Amino acid sequence: MNNIKYTSDGKKVLVVGKLNAEQTIVQEIFVSNGQEIPSGENFVVKSLHDHPAESWKEKSLRDLEARYATQKAKLGREMEEQERRLRMAIDKAKAKADCLLRFAANAEDSQLDTLKKFMSGEITHLFVGGYSPQIIDFTDSNEPFSVDSWGGRVKVEGMKLVSLLGRSDGSLSYRLSHYSDGSGCGKDVKPAAGYEEALAMAQAEFEEQCAAYLEAKRSSIDLASWQKIKGIVVPDDVMAKHQEEAEAKRKDRIKQLREELEKLEA
Repeated sequence: MNNIKYTSDGKKVLVVGKLNAEQTIVQEIFVSNGQEIPSGENFVVKSLHDHPAESWKEKSLRDLEARYATQKAKLGREMEEQERRLRMAIDKAKAKADCLLRFAANAEDSQLDTLKKFMSGEITHLFVGGYSPQIIDFTDSNEPFSVDSWGGRVKVEGMKLVSLLGRSDGSLSYRLSHYSDGSGCGKDVKPAAGYEEALAMAQAEFEEQCAAYLEAKRSSIDLASWQKIKGIVVPDDVMAKHQEEAEAKRKDRIKQLREELEKLEA
C-alpha cells in the first residue's frame, strides 16, 4: 500500500494509520534542503487522494491562463504582421510620392513634347542606336509590324508594341518590342517627327562613338553599319584611321597566309 497520499486541500502527507473506517491519521511532508521529510504533528483527515486534487475553479483558471497565453502569442504575431504591412505600405506610398515629385521636378519639356507627339500621331520614325544602328520608318516599313513568314507565307499579325519606360529621375525612354504582344527581345528607340530629326539623333550618337574611337576609348567602330543609314556623315579623320587599321589587318593576314604557305611547301 502506498503510504504517500494527498489531502483535499493539496497537502502531501504520510499515512500513519487508520483511526476508524472514515478517518485516517496522517503526518504532513515538508521539503528541507531538497529532501521530503515527514514533520509536525499528526492529524486526522476524512478524504485522501492518490494524486494532488485540483478544484474545478483551479482547473478553469489554469485552462483560461493557457488559452490567454495562446491568444496573446497569436495576437502578438498578428500585430507584428500588421505593423510590417503598414510600414511596407507607408514606404511604398513614400517611394511613389518621391518618384512623382522627382518626375515633376526633373522631367524635361522636350520629353513631354515627344510623348504628346507620339499620342497625336506626329512620330513617323524611330532611331535605333547601339551595335546595330538604323532608322525605322514607323509609318511605311515592315519593321514596326510583326510578320509571320513561315513556309513562304507573309501574314501581318499586328504592330509591334512600343513601350514607354519611365525612371524615377524624370527621364523617359521608349522600347520597340520584338512581337506585337510585347514579348521577346526589344530595341531601345528614340522617336522622331520625320527622317531629318531621326538622322540628327543618329549623327549625334555616331559622333560620340567616333570621338571615343579617335581617343582610343573604344577599339573599333562599325562604319559599315552606320553607313547604311542614308545621310550619315563620316568624319575624315575617322575614315582615315579606319582605313589604316583595315590596311594593317590586310597586311597581317597576307603575312600569316604566306607563313602558312611556306610551312606547307616545306
